[in-house]
Amino acid sequence: MDKTEKIKKRFVLSLPIRIVILAAALAAFIIYIVGNFGKYPWYAFIAPLISLLGFAGTAIAAVPRFISLFIGDDDFVPLSSDKPRRVMRTFILVCAASLTIHLLAYLTGVLFYTYIKSGSFFPVPKSNWVTAWMKSNTDAGHYLNIAENWYQKTGKDDVLLVFLPMFPIMIRLFNHVFGSSYLSAQIINGIAVPLSSGMIYLTLLPILGNKRSRRAAVLAILLPGAIFLNSPMTEPLFILFTACGFYFLGKKKYLLAGLFTALAGFTRSLGVILAVPIALVGINQLVAFFRKKEKFPWLLIPGLAVSVLGTLGYLYINYRIHGDPLKFFEFQKGNWHQEACPFYNTARYMLHYFVYYFNHDREGFISLWVPQVLAVFGSLALMNSKAKKLPASYTAYYLCYFAVSVGCTWLLSSVRYLSAAFPIYAALGIMCGKRIKTGLIYLISVLLYLIYMIMYMQRLAIY
Repeated sequence: MDKTEKIKKRFVLSLPIRIVILAAALAAFIIYIVGNFGKYPWYAFIAPLISLLGFAGTAIAAVPRFISLFIGDDDFVPLSSDKPRRVMRTFILVCAASLTIHLLAYLTGVLFYTYIKSGSFFPVPKSNWVTAWMKSNTDAGHYLNIAENWYQKTGKDDVLLVFLPMFPIMIRLFNHVFGSSYLSAQIINGIAVPLSSGMIYLTLLPILGNKRSRRAAVLAILLPGAIFLNSPMTEPLFILFTACGFYFLGKKKYLLAGLFTALAGFTRSLGVILAVPIALVGINQLVAFFRKKEKFPWLLIPGLAVSVLGTLGYLYINYRIHGDPLKFFEFQKGNWHQEACPFYNTARYMLHYFVYYFNHDREGFISLWVPQVLAVFGSLALMNSKAKKLPASYTAYYLCYFAVSVGCTWLLSSVRYLSAAFPIYAALGIMCGKRIKTGLIYLISVLLYLIYMIMYMQRLAIY
């Protein structure tokens, strides 16, 4: 069968699949309308419909890639290669550039905070080096609390069980050397940020080529939500472990991919979603084994088993402390008013608060709801436009990640969550083609980053 016949055959196969996906999205929308009929005005359903169509559109765009995966074709076909020495040199340069940006961003934030507090950039009080990046109503202080006191069974801090233990454990270990939880956290992140950029470059290099993968690695730390890389939060470790997981998955080192997925799952609840690409690649390899008589990589099975150990470890901590492995759900709902809901319902209440805050609280409108709406719908639009150029496992990960991270009641941190979604970096890298376009993308990203940082330093609704 020649290439033209293969394309025709896959088009014929993809058409009914695309129709089914679109029909499923419309059916979900109809069920949603019926279940909420009379609760909201008609225009409240516009945002859920757009959200569902954007989600379905991303899946539809990736259908040819999914077909290739499920018939046994390699999901990670290298489009470019480079000499190992040059790759290592570029890896070091990317890490160095990332560390430089990280340090400059941290310093810039401290100077902004000082100016906002005193009307002058200098002198910088000693306390500002800590308090600038320790916004009180974010999760930063909770991680330091857990590092110092561990999880509590009773008292006001028992609700901190909702935060996963990887970062606090590492802080606790570093405290033996540095004696300060804040300093330990920032040193950990100061190591994780440049390494995560380097691993993004290495992971995307075979897929995007040298230039685009470099640009993606830098843009990953210049997204608005990436300001939290400068705060004692889990994003740097989470991005690093996720990038490593995808790197080893692409290299067919399935046990290592499973290990880093477990570490990501022990860092953030969303980390276990990386098991989805591993499972998809497992199906791909199984089909190739029967269809093409290729050797089946048996380490994929233990790799997949290892991938969920981080999440299981966290559930075990819940069980040991409270006798209930799902106790964190209770605290999440009771203290943070969050429970699972369809991601398109989130779009509905986002639109509601977007309009409400515009009329009643312009400050909250600008700092909270405008960035969230842009992040949710912007990420869908970006992935929709680039899904056909990405490995199917990347798109599958994004769709699962989006559905889980956005699908909750009273969502306030979608900008931060989506800034840690690995496939978005790949999609941004694909956008970076011609120099002028790339420069414009960098300029817009830096401006949004600085605006978001200033709002954070003003202690506005940035979470």
